[in-house]
Amino acid sequence: MFRNPILWIVIVLSGMLAIAFWPAEQKSGMQRGGGSILIEVAEAKTIPYNEEIAALGTAQANESIDLKANSTDRVDIVHFDDGQFVEAGQLLVTMRHDEEKANVNEFKATLNEHRRQLKRLKDLEKQSATAASAIEKQESLIESTEAQQQVAKVRLDEKFIKAPFSGQVGLRQISPGQLITTSTNIVTLDDVNKIKVEFQLSEKYLTAVEVGQQVSAMHVAFKAPFVGVIDSISSRVDKTSRAFSVRAIFNNEAKSLRPGMLLQIKVTTEASNALVIPESAIIPINNQHFVYVLNGDNSVSKTEVVLGRRKPGSAEVVKGLSAGAQVVFKGVLKVRDGAQVTTPNKDA
Repeated sequence: MFRNPILWIVIVLSGMLAIAFWPAEQKSGMQRGGGSILIEVAEAKTIPYNEEIAALGTAQANESIDLKANSTDRVDIVHFDDGQFVEAGQLLVTMRHDEEKANVNEFKATLNEHRRQLKRLKDLEKQSATAASAIEKQESLIESTEAQQQVAKVRLDEKFIKAPFSGQVGLRQISPGQLITTSTNIVTLDDVNKIKVEFQLSEKYLTAVEVGQQVSAMHVAFKAPFVGVIDSISSRVDKTSRAFSVRAIFNNEAKSLRPGMLLQIKVTTEASNALVIPESAIIPINNQHFVYVLNGDNSVSKTEVVLGRRKPGSAEVVKGLSAGAQVVFKGVLKVRDGAQVTTPNKDA
């Protein structure tokens, strides 16, 4: 029976230690008040309160296009470098344009000849040597040629592709000598001096946001938030999601924000008086919320509450509590409805 004395010594010592420490474990949940539970309470207070509404949005350039040609031809010269900042109207690509230039020159020469002919007819008219109808015909011919010349100039201009607005080009997708069509992507062009961010908010926030209201945005690559303002709000609420779209504008002079970034948006609502309790006091059960309220006899009552606005660490109570009520916010998981409790500043 005592073949392994070391094993028996270990068993006996373990039992003695368990007996020695058992009262201390009981005291961790039970304190001086004859079995009452130690908790901490906070007062439900009416204070100015705002809400921080969180959303996700994707950064977009203020203006953005995929640059394409208006006609089919070969690339003659590329005038930009990858990632270059360009000004509105700056020449980016020259396409081959010999034929178009020749057409413009041909119409120019024809027009000059028609004008000389008109001048001759008018000189003859002064001598009564020509009919007025001949002059009218020549004037019509000049107008027709001028229109044809204008069309030729437009087609020539199409061979010189320019930046429609100031911005930053991306990576070029063409090379000199390449045949490009109207569907060929030449390069992207983004105006990133300002960044637009569109995000969705629940319809319950329709009256909480307005144009000109400040918003902040965070990105994982940066420690400090970016600050912008609401630029526009959708006139409709989506009938499926019950949400509406909001667009904010952020100044981006440092070029830190780039199109496509995923941003965490925060909108802070205007402050108004609200009955507020600590968020840790709230017990969610299914779709309901409860708190434990401290009674005068040091017992607690489980009370259902209806919550309003929330932000990290606190929540607004719109129904179920009155100002001054003491709610349990530490030790919530140790108590039950009707349990006797004690607080650090009360003797049991």
